[in-house]
Amino acid sequence: MPPTLYLIDGHALAYRTYFALSSSPSIHFTTRSGEPTAGIYGFASVMIRILEQNKPDYLAVAFDTGKTFRDDIYPAYKATRAKMPDDLRPQIERIRQLVDAFGFPRLEMEGFEADDILGSVARLAVEKGLAVKIVTGDRDLLQLVNDHIIVNLAGKSLSEAKDFFAPDVKEFLGVWPNQVVDYKALVGDKSDNIPGVQGIGEKTAISLFETYPTLEAIFEHLNELPPRIKAKIESDRANAEMSQKLAAIRTDLQIQIDLTQAKTDHIPFDKVEAFFADMEFRSLQNRLKVLSGASLPAAPLKQAQLTFFDDTPKILGENPKHELKTIIVRDTAGLQEMCTNLSTSDWIALDTETTSTNPMQANLVGISLSNSVGTGYYIPVGHRDNTPQVFLSDIQKSLGPLLIDPKIRKVGHNLKYDMLVLRRHGLPVSPASFDTMIAAWLIDPASHRLGLKDMAEDVLGVQMTHIEELIGTGKNQRSMADVSVEKAAPYAAADAEITFQLREALEPKLNEHQSTRLMDEIEMPLLPILADMEQTGIGLDTNFLKTMSRELTERLKEIERNVQEGVGYPFNLNSTQQLSTALFTTLKLEPPDKRKTTASGHYSTSADVLELLRGKHPVVDLILEHRELSKLVSTYIEALPQQVNPQTRRVHTSYNQTGSVTGRLASSEPNLQNIPTRTELGRKIRHAFIADPGWLLLSIDYSQIELRIVAHMAHDEAMLAAFHAGQDIHAATAAAIYNIPLSEVTKEQRRHAKAINFGLIYGMSAFGLSRGTDLTLAEAEDFVAAYFRQFPGVKNYLDGLRKQAARQGYVETMLGRRRYFPNLRNQMNPNLRNREEREAINAPIQGTAADIMKLAMIKVPPALAEAKLQAKLILQVHDELVLECPEGELIDTGKIVMQTMESAYPLSIPLLTEAKYGQNWEDMLPLSEYK
Repeated sequence: MPPTLYLIDGHALAYRTYFALSSSPSIHFTTRSGEPTAGIYGFASVMIRILEQNKPDYLAVAFDTGKTFRDDIYPAYKATRAKMPDDLRPQIERIRQLVDAFGFPRLEMEGFEADDILGSVARLAVEKGLAVKIVTGDRDLLQLVNDHIIVNLAGKSLSEAKDFFAPDVKEFLGVWPNQVVDYKALVGDKSDNIPGVQGIGEKTAISLFETYPTLEAIFEHLNELPPRIKAKIESDRANAEMSQKLAAIRTDLQIQIDLTQAKTDHIPFDKVEAFFADMEFRSLQNRLKVLSGASLPAAPLKQAQLTFFDDTPKILGENPKHELKTIIVRDTAGLQEMCTNLSTSDWIALDTETTSTNPMQANLVGISLSNSVGTGYYIPVGHRDNTPQVFLSDIQKSLGPLLIDPKIRKVGHNLKYDMLVLRRHGLPVSPASFDTMIAAWLIDPASHRLGLKDMAEDVLGVQMTHIEELIGTGKNQRSMADVSVEKAAPYAAADAEITFQLREALEPKLNEHQSTRLMDEIEMPLLPILADMEQTGIGLDTNFLKTMSRELTERLKEIERNVQEGVGYPFNLNSTQQLSTALFTTLKLEPPDKRKTTASGHYSTSADVLELLRGKHPVVDLILEHRELSKLVSTYIEALPQQVNPQTRRVHTSYNQTGSVTGRLASSEPNLQNIPTRTELGRKIRHAFIADPGWLLLSIDYSQIELRIVAHMAHDEAMLAAFHAGQDIHAATAAAIYNIPLSEVTKEQRRHAKAINFGLIYGMSAFGLSRGTDLTLAEAEDFVAAYFRQFPGVKNYLDGLRKQAARQGYVETMLGRRRYFPNLRNQMNPNLRNREEREAINAPIQGTAADIMKLAMIKVPPALAEAKLQAKLILQVHDELVLECPEGELIDTGKIVMQTMESAYPLSIPLLTEAKYGQNWEDMLPLSEYK
């Protein structure tokens, strides 16, 4: 592969990073003096990421300079663009300084846009034998893509950036790179105010370019076009030709690039480090040190970059490194002295050092505790060095009573993990009163900086030691047990002491965001419930999965033989190139889209392509079956037995309370909320989840809880009446829309009504309804209009949600859980605004359902205990709870759990549940049929 030149579109990337990092309601990018830095920080982070991960041979950055020749051609060019935000404008100059600090070429030319500079430099680089990758957020640059030039285009978020090759451009825009300019000449570009041809939309333009490769060819064949399209193009030809000039990126500028300066092997890291120090970019300084491979002198920093709060964060001393008094507890005398000190505390922060991230298998290495700012204790338990350590039995005797003292509240960061580890080592913890990770998530549900080290930096302005500095990474990584006590103690004590500080800083912010009730009444009471569920786990019939694996493996081999016989020769079904040759060359199948090829030039064999070919040849159907079976085998059938705990012989999933922005729980390692249920084979996997002998699984599911919440929150009389009457809500909806008796509703009519009922929850449009059903767009529009006529309360509610979200920047669940939508006020990005508007509609509904489920989970265990029943919660899957209970207690358990779930939170209509039971999770019968 030839050396690669990375070209960064300066202004485009600055805009993307600015808006991406300015969207959080709680994290503000400013220096201590108040200088805004979101765009600078994001730009610098992307540059370092490119250098870290992609290791380019050369790198340069292009910037706009002002008005260009396009303004002379069309004075209204880009006139509709919103004014650059006031706090971004000064950051552009800082970003120029950043590029200069790195020593990379800064490319600019009066009268031309950065796009023209990028296009011209890319052409020159290719002529010199280089490959080129352009990093941008501007899709205009897709026109430059060819065999030597790739465009890396940011997605919905910076982390979703994607490399675009020619086939990707075709799939994304519907036209090839060399047609992008002509395509814009017809459809225009609202973001740049390029007019195009009035009345020609994307679909029409794409269809034209399938037949006529260029705009000129279309002009030459106008008489062949449908009269309506011909008239539009003829009447607006001048605009089309002007739009073509506006959209075309210049590649002929006389601009030079100094490739010696662009080389990435001589970065003046000291200058970059000084720039980061001036901008107060602590985390980027750490990454820069790793990138440089050397120990840079630490420049003094004035302030933490990310101020998690609106006010000024605290700083411990002048040094950004965290320093505190670490007390190592080495014997029973030290243990007793520590416990005496802790016994008078209102709060104790705790943390554990272990040998694994799996709390059900981790061995305890050490315990850290703190009850005051500036001091932390460390109790070594399982280090492999020869220094004195404390016996676990002594810790259980001395520290154990304090860990369950109801007068001393316990705080942790990801506290559930530490509770499980300590509980398994004879040290139960209660009350679990505060989790700093959960608190930060309630304040900003969309935050990606919930780790302790990130929060220390963001909230307290403290730079902590990272675990990699102690145990290494990759092949050289070692266990914490192999780290000496002397090195581990300061690291571990800091984890507890910083957690102690974070609670004090976060509590007022929870109050400010009206989230204290959620913390105290839902999230923290739920935490020990989840810990119990994780520790209990669920049984797995590994023999069943082995049998299933053997059967499917044989079927896969049979499919491979049949496919190879059908094609006429052996080949690797997992090779997309060999499969493409077999289908389209050997079997001569017609590709659904001849221009949809891979980077290697072969026709695509993606899932959507094969679905379009289904039924065209027996081989195609066999290949689709092969892919489905292969995924089931690798993802579930072979993976699940590997996750059985060797001590308990059960599977223990991990529930993450901070895993979604809506409040829903997330399951991982393994994800038991995602066991497939849509196919017969997928459902069969649930058969492997079993109850112990003499016990049964009991599944209780809320019935249409989200639609009930919609009816309650919208106060829609017709929908409320249907639920009060106990009617099938989808059939009732269909009857209302079609104006027919309930008894006359057909399955198809009910299906349409169901699509819109659930679609409303996700902000679905008429277009979305038409795609999900067999309705035409016109029929779907009529259907939606009829729906809102029959349910005006729902329409008023949804319209009100949109306005509320735009006005205040957030929406709330019935219990006050907030989700923030700062971009609804941003008129510059309609796609982002529309997406957030859809999510703003869904958040209060799905979030309220999640809140009600959590309340039910909190209430079920004490209700069972009061009734002296032995059943245990073991799974939570969306609207479903799964318990394991003795067979003789099934009916009583079912009644109590159903009553508890149905009364978890009062609505204006009843919450209903459905209960099933069985020996395994697949073969379940209605509880009413139990004898």
